[in-house]
Amino acid sequence: MYEQIRSARVTEILRQTSETRSERISKLLKLRDDMRAEQRLASEGGTVDDDGLNSDLRDVEMVLEHYGRTPAEAEGKGAATL
Repeated sequence: MYEQIRSARVTEILRQTSETRSERISKLLKLRDDMRAEQRLASEGGTVDDDGLNSDLRDVEMVLEHYGRTPAEAEGKGAATL
């Protein structure tokens, strides 16, 4: 699974072997929140330039699912999300 990850930020979190699983999940959730906020800001502008953010976000969500956290659960919302 990890060989599919292209995001340097996600890889960096996963390589922190001194951190617990819970700490990694917390960092991934924070990173996901930041990416979602950036995505919302980009969509409010005139043109949306995909600079790899969607791919990075997909990597974060894939790892969270591997850790047993679904994206909707991580957001605390149901289907009515961005």
